[in-house]
Amino acid sequence: MNLTKQQEEILESVKKYKSIKINAFAGTGKTTTLKIIANKYPDKKILYLAFNSAIKNEATGIFPSNTSVKTTHGLAFGAIKKNTNIDLSNLVNYRAIDISKKFEITYNQAIGALKIFDNFCNSIKDEITKEDIEHKTAKKMFDSMLINKMKPTHSFYLKYYYLLISSGQISQFNYDIIMLDEAQDTNEVTLGIFEALSSKVKIYVGDEHQQIYSFRGSKNALNKIKVDKKLYLSCSFRFNNSIANFANILLDKFKNEKIKIDTLKENNSNQDIKSHGYISRTNAQLISIISTRIENRQPFVTVRDPNEIFNLTIEVYHLLSNNKKEIKRNRFLKDFKDEDEVLEYAKEVEDYELKSALKIAKEYKEKIFTFKTIADKFYTAWKNRESNGFKQREQEILFLTTAHTAKGLEWDKVIIADDFTDFADLIVDFGCDSLKEFTDEQSYLPNQELLDEFNLFYVAITRAKKSLVKDSENFHYLMAKNIDKLIDGRIKESKDNIEAIKSGASKNNKNVKASKMQVEDKQILRQQRNQDDGKAKNSGLKWSLEDKIKVKSMYNKNHNIVQISQKLERTSGAILGELLKSEVITKAQQIQLTKMLNENYNNALKSNIK
Repeated sequence: MNLTKQQEEILESVKKYKSIKINAFAGTGKTTTLKIIANKYPDKKILYLAFNSAIKNEATGIFPSNTSVKTTHGLAFGAIKKNTNIDLSNLVNYRAIDISKKFEITYNQAIGALKIFDNFCNSIKDEITKEDIEHKTAKKMFDSMLINKMKPTHSFYLKYYYLLISSGQISQFNYDIIMLDEAQDTNEVTLGIFEALSSKVKIYVGDEHQQIYSFRGSKNALNKIKVDKKLYLSCSFRFNNSIANFANILLDKFKNEKIKIDTLKENNSNQDIKSHGYISRTNAQLISIISTRIENRQPFVTVRDPNEIFNLTIEVYHLLSNNKKEIKRNRFLKDFKDEDEVLEYAKEVEDYELKSALKIAKEYKEKIFTFKTIADKFYTAWKNRESNGFKQREQEILFLTTAHTAKGLEWDKVIIADDFTDFADLIVDFGCDSLKEFTDEQSYLPNQELLDEFNLFYVAITRAKKSLVKDSENFHYLMAKNIDKLIDGRIKESKDNIEAIKSGASKNNKNVKASKMQVEDKQILRQQRNQDDGKAKNSGLKWSLEDKIKVKSMYNKNHNIVQISQKLERTSGAILGELLKSEVITKAQQIQLTKMLNENYNNALKSNIK
């Protein structure tokens, strides 16, 4: 095959450098390029580390015999099984209720312990040192797994492998070349393992604009690591110029990316369309489109198991129906009294999925069970398509997926749903007054969870090979002649609406869309992102009675908001929200404290409130 100049440069760099990172944009043939490297050096011993089992299974049949294809978990599993006495025959995923019963702690304490355990396993820390009940329980969990007194988890054996290999306690294979795929979504412990492996050449490859798992603790290795040579793959073999143009505008205007995606494909007419995809931000939106497809008697197939798509919405419906005994998986829902509490919680922790599930459960009620039954039948039929003839109907089928699940997939024609967060709202949430301020600010104070929302949209639009259906409002920005002017106008409109609500002038103004709760959310969210950067351990957990007492006591003793935040390991926004909810402060005082936090957080304390 004819190589691009970028591919040729990568091949030459393998000869010259010990460490290389390749930023490979969507559809630019990164796996093909890695295979070319493996074929180019048949006498070299190579290890290819895949992001997950699906990628590993696909790659196994592609790479030559000199290349071992593994996931990092697979590598760790084999090493732990060979070098230790830990029993890996029965791996489990613990729920809070399991931990609560085993260690005789409260359900909320168990939630905290599980979160600490997972954070520790995903980190490169050597030990858990804090002495509160949640940290002690997390340490007991890890220690119990070490001596087979508790069945291990996948995250446990990965972490233990890191501890052993980084300290030189177990021997390892020596490779000539090691390649880490999807490096942009690598968490800290996986990156630590990769760096501890013995190899003459290490290659980090991925697309930094496809990092969408920072909420799971993933770190963008492409930005973090220092290497001898940085290279690009920017020529897409997947999509045409029209789609590349949307991607380039998005990356240039919102992500400060100056490298342009080129393409070898010409624009195609809709007559060439043979496959169709529908990509949403949330599972709840997929349920909505499933309803439409069923009503119109049109076939569809969910990319993921329908159980994963419907579970949350069904259990929210059980909550709304006062049928809590049927809530099995999302047990945190049992703690809520009613719909208002669910909505308040979802807004506080920015849970798009929960807010959408609540909306869908209210709209469709018991019909969601019928939707799931039909979705199950289509899903099973597609799995057995070779034997049942369903494959013959592929051109009629609409494949449904969220953006998170869509990575690595492609269709000729893709519909982008309208539930993606509006770009202007994201910029307002970041605390910026203009697009320029936003792009300038993210250069020195990036908030990855916020940037993930832009990345999700990039992932979605780059799944299309020939045609995009632009249901999302965000395409108005990408198609605008003066995108800065349009975005800045929307930002001003949003801020004016907020001010109007604060002053009470919007009571009868139908054009003002934001609610008082939205105003409150934006203030808290803006402050939280700028001050806390999403690092609070207990963020999103229900408040215990003990913590509710502590926050009032510390505030009344004139501790500033950041000190309280650090003590309780919650975001400053959550502290303000609890003080307001407990009627310790008024809404006006909350706004005042928020302004103080943004100006000088040391001043955000009770004695400075008027």
